[in-house]
Amino acid sequence: QTVVYTESHDNLTLWDKLLCTSKDLEEGERVKMDKLANAIVLTSQGIPFLHAGQEFARTKGGDFNSYQSPDAVNQIDWNRKAEYGQIFSYTKGLITLRKDHPAFRMTDPKEIQSKLIFLSMPAPNMIGFILGPHANGDPWEFIVVLLNGNGIGYEVSIPNKRWTVVVNEERAGCRPLGVVTGPVVYVGGRSCLVLRT
Repeated sequence: QTVVYTESHDNLTLWDKLLCTSKDLEEGERVKMDKLANAIVLTSQGIPFLHAGQEFARTKGGDFNSYQSPDAVNQIDWNRKAEYGQIFSYTKGLITLRKDHPAFRMTDPKEIQSKLIFLSMPAPNMIGFILGPHANGDPWEFIVVLLNGNGIGYEVSIPNKRWTVVVNEERAGCRPLGVVTGPVVYVGGRSCLVLRT
């Protein structure tokens, strides 16, 4: 069994870690990084784990060992849900995608090995894979997940089909956001792109 996560009650929250490691970047870039991190967790096989408040950039003010810290540090600041509503909506859409599509929840190792195929990526800090056909009985025949951790976008080779976009830089879920056609698709910097047939 594998538990997939980017933050827990131990150590820095994801948002605080991003603040430490990307001080020179604008906040909008950190928002992209946060959304991408949540996309990695929620499109991976295994058990996804989201720390309370992670879906709206929870902060503990940089406290990395808060088990003895007061409520002022450990409480959930619900005002951040409005302030970082775009992260909240995006994460909610990713949760809907995962719940509605069993391809993201395979439990048989043999099925994972046969129905999850990694793609060749044009640069480091990128992951791409195809799920299918009809992985874990999913109604979608094929699903392509492309994750780009770089600050710039890249073109990625995919099977030459007509693909429906369900996750892009701005929105996530199961509803169509547009159509693209292979054999090449553009993946923006610090973003996730999910396509399906």
